Amino acid sequence: MASMKQQFDKFIGGQLHSSTNGNHPFKDIFDYGLSPEEGDNDTGPVELRHHRRGELRHAMSEVLPNEVRLRKRSQTMANVKEHAYGRLQEELSKAQEELKLKDEECEKLLKVRDQMCEELEELTASLFEEANNMVQDANIKRMHSEKRLIEAQQQIEVLQAEVVALKQLVLTSTPSSPNKHLHPQIAATMSMEKEKPKSSKPFWKTHRRSTSHHEFTKEARQEVEAQQEAKADRCKELEDFDNWIDSTIYEEFVEWRRTPSLELSTAFLNRMYVEDIGPCLNFSNVALAEKVKSCVASNSLTIEPIPGDSSYPRRCRLTENNKLCNYKIKLGENSDWYSISQLCRNRIAAVCDFYTYIRYIYQGLVKSEDKEAFYEIVRLRKKMALSRLGYS
Repeated sequence: MASMKQQFDKFIGGQLHSSTNGNHPFKDIFDYGLSPEEGDNDTGPVELRHHRRGELRHAMSEVLPNEVRLRKRSQTMANVKEHAYGRLQEELSKAQEELKLKDEECEKLLKVRDQMCEELEELTASLFEEANNMVQDANIKRMHSEKRLIEAQQQIEVLQAEVVALKQLVLTSTPSSPNKHLHPQIAATMSMEKEKPKSSKPFWKTHRRSTSHHEFTKEARQEVEAQQEAKADRCKELEDFDNWIDSTIYEEFVEWRRTPSLELSTAFLNRMYVEDIGPCLNFSNVALAEKVKSCVASNSLTIEPIPGDSSYPRRCRLTENNKLCNYKIKLGENSDWYSISQLCRNRIAAVCDFYTYIRYIYQGLVKSEDKEAFYEIVRLRKKMALSRLGYS
């Protein structure tokens, strides 16, 4: 019996192994034969064989249900795996399609970005170029305008100097002693009279001049005499120059004239501003007085008489008092007009005359020597001092 059970276990194990290899288990169950035990030559009675077959059937009935359950389980696992594999394949294909669409979209966006970057660079370059051109054109126009302005100012100053010189010449020219270079016909007449032979006929007085002519010639003669006296005094003062001159101020003036400048950093102009210009332009309205100082220094102040009836008092904007204001000033081109009194006008005019002469020296229009130029400076300082004290 023991050998028979061992053979049965061996057969069942072989059949299970064959089922894993794809063969149907227990296909040779009816071909299976039991060999007699070793040393047993007797086949045994029929009952013994029937008993053995019954035991075999009983063992088979216990093994077959487990095998069926294993087969069904393996089939279920295979189906589950196949279904999961198919679903994963579908999801993978969908993911690949989505990635492909996203890649295409990314490529399109990259192309759009590159195109926009190129357009932005071109636009920036064109804007910078246009801005540079505009700035360059504006600088060129500004340089031309400044050059024309400087030339116009120089021409105006030269013309003003010529007008002043002509006025002096006209004032010194009188009917009794006319200037020959202003009246060339007089010189021609005198030369003709010299060349004309003397006549033996006496001179007869045929008409008489009016009294107004005598009065005019008298006033002109007095004015000429006053100018001659002033000239003589000037010559006398120049001869005695070393006695009355302030050597410190004169040395500062000479040093300034070597390298002239309109800045107040120089010792000479700083002294003039502290001693004469500043006190002469100090008024009650401090804010307006400071603007007047800056405009006088920059030559942008305008003084005009007030037209119409000015016999009634107005408020002087500089002294802040009610006085007869026959003049008005304008500080720059875009400024308002301010009414001022005669005293303020004289003080501002004296300072303007001083600055005008300083500018002439700075521009090289004054060709006189240092002593004569300094004498004129002293005269203008005297004028500022008198106007500050109320003398015209």
